[in-house]
Amino acid sequence: MYSSSSILLVTSLDVASFLYSSTSHSSTEINHLFLFDRPAQSFLPNTLSTAPISTSPAPRPIDAEDKPPSTEFDVIATYNDLIRNDPTITPPIAAIESLINLLASSPLTTISETLALLSTHSRKLLASQRNPIPLSAGTDLFQRYLISSFQQRPSSLTNSDFSTLRHHIITQSSLFVKNAGTARSKIARHALPFIIKRDASTGTSHTTIVTFGCSRVVHAVLTHAAEHSPSQSRSFDVICVTRAASSSPVSSLEEASLSKLAALGIPTATIPLHGLPYALSSLSTPPQVLLGASAVLENGAIVSDLGSHAVGLIARAFHVPLHVCVESYKFVRNFPLGCGPGDLTRMGVRQDVVKFSDPASDAASDFGDGDGVHERKGDDYFASEGKSASAIPEVEERENTERERERERAAQDEDPMIEITPPELISALITENGIMTTNAVSEELIKLWF
Repeated sequence: MYSSSSILLVTSLDVASFLYSSTSHSSTEINHLFLFDRPAQSFLPNTLSTAPISTSPAPRPIDAEDKPPSTEFDVIATYNDLIRNDPTITPPIAAIESLINLLASSPLTTISETLALLSTHSRKLLASQRNPIPLSAGTDLFQRYLISSFQQRPSSLTNSDFSTLRHHIITQSSLFVKNAGTARSKIARHALPFIIKRDASTGTSHTTIVTFGCSRVVHAVLTHAAEHSPSQSRSFDVICVTRAASSSPVSSLEEASLSKLAALGIPTATIPLHGLPYALSSLSTPPQVLLGASAVLENGAIVSDLGSHAVGLIARAFHVPLHVCVESYKFVRNFPLGCGPGDLTRMGVRQDVVKFSDPASDAASDFGDGDGVHERKGDDYFASEGKSASAIPEVEERENTERERERERAAQDEDPMIEITPPELISALITENGIMTTNAVSEELIKLWF
């Protein structure tokens, strides 16, 4: 009879770490362990479904016999090319595609080599990103799928050589990536009743949708709702909350989304974040907030653009429901202890929101370098060029300021800063599998991993 501690050890065993050393075990032993792993769940307390799952254990160090085969494949460059060339692709799917290309281009002969290669390049890819959380959702999911494929191979491939099995897995993985692209359209269908509401007496009731951030899923949801909105009446309006201090500058993704909605006849407006409380109190129609997310953590919290937490707090203060539109493949095995920068740092995020100026360097730039004197050209130089000496610095300053704003805007579009929005601010998650509460995230992860 096994003790309770033995059962817990087996059921929480990291499968990938076990398979690294599986070459020394027979297939009968391996199958016995995996068959034991499922019934053991009945011995665990029922509170496990709602309790937080422990964070992903650190991968076992690769020893001499587990060293991956050498390859010239650049997984980081492949990932960056996918993100740059396909504006609709998400980081988790781009990470999975990069790993599929890695396996397809590498001469692998054993399961141990495959898992070692996957582990090494996954860590390399995650270390290259300022925000590795969305990518970890893809790399972990692909690793789990790979292990399941090795253990549950079709009967026709049981006695086949490894190259045939490898080709089968790569083909099935590519199909998974292709099917993942349909998630947004499914989410849009599930979200439609939240946007276009039917009233028994008056027909379609009017609502106002408040959005924030550059979410492709929210854009797909609103576009789908606009295309299915009754032509005789406006069923909803859209307010886009911007990060900037004024309502004029919006990101390129937000601008494209608003233009598409306007072309479909949906009234839109942009307001700064600090104007959201006033806007919500002045609306005559009941509003609701739709947000996207780059990742969903074990406790139901979301990782999204910086400012989402503030939007959630404002929405709760005005009793406005907040729904998050997100694909289920963005669920990650990370449990935050709070919603501050310390949790993001523990998950590998590198960002500096507060940047203090250096008075010493500012003084040096004002008064020159070591000698404290700036070299300045005489007024007759500017006169000979037909320019005013006093006007030149002002023009250059304006040009420099404009260039700096363009650089900041481009950087913000490409890789915005992020934060954690706690689950108590979220009314529901709208996924391709349907509507779920934040408490259901841990249950979904248990189904996937155990």
